[in-house]
Amino acid sequence: MFLTCLLGTTLFVDRSGDRAQVWPLQFLGDTRRVRKYSWGSATLAYLYRQLGMASRADCKGMGGCLTLLQSWIYEYFPCLRDQKLGTRGLVCGEPFAKKWEGVRIGGGAQLMNERLDHYRRVLDNMTDEFVFWCPFGPRPGAMVSRSLYSGVIRCMSVEEMYDPSRCLRQFGYV
Repeated sequence: MFLTCLLGTTLFVDRSGDRAQVWPLQFLGDTRRVRKYSWGSATLAYLYRQLGMASRADCKGMGGCLTLLQSWIYEYFPCLRDQKLGTRGLVCGEPFAKKWEGVRIGGGAQLMNERLDHYRRVLDNMTDEFVFWCPFGPRPGAMVSRSLYSGVIRCMSVEEMYDPSRCLRQFGYV
């Protein structure tokens, strides 16, 4: 039951946000192999596909692992987070998203609309100076082992190209 909930309502969330996906259950048939799957890659591929679908003008919602998306946004776009957040250090083994503990969600329709208007204004006025390009400092190799992957990531029939240098190249960082 735990794995069903984790897969259907956390990693592979549909646009409804209140129903578990059924298709990930096929991977639970042989539970000895579950830990060998690249769940991070599958989650990222699924999120990329959901972002692509959500960017269409007629789309009214979004699926995917929004905790991953929100953590990434807070990490790389400091202007979109409360400046008091992310200042606590993480204990070894803690999930990265715990760094952003304390984010207030909800608050009624009026507050949500005000926040939406605020974020739209910030995004409309954003330039590349507002992006944190070097989260590991000037020498990332000293902080993080080299693990840059570039290529196709897959999740079932979803195949998305992953090229981490593409965005950096646009702004002259590569």
